Amino acid sequence: LVFFIPQIINFVYPTPQLFKVVPCPRHRLPVYDRETGLLHPSRRQDGGYNLNLVTLFLRLFGPCTEKQLCNRILFFQFVCCAFGFALRHVLAGVYK
Repeated sequence: LVFFIPQIINFVYPTPQLFKVVPCPRHRLPVYDRETGLLHPSRRQDGGYNLNLVTLFLRLFGPCTEKQLCNRILFFQFVCCAFGFALRHVLAGVYK
């Protein structure tokens, strides 16, 4: 289950939008700025940000290119998997 931390976050974080507690637009993708070539976090009609992992990364680390965003999310997945393997290695010695 530790290996799926990004997927769990991507499910739990947007639950207010998925269950209509806050407005959920049809498209929740980041906004592409043609002048700079950067992606910006998308907003809802009420001014708040859309709730998904991609928008969360854009809010935390600022606007970036699609390649940078992909690399950041892949690195996060790698760190979570490395943590899972390290945890498994440590617990394997405890639960023999």
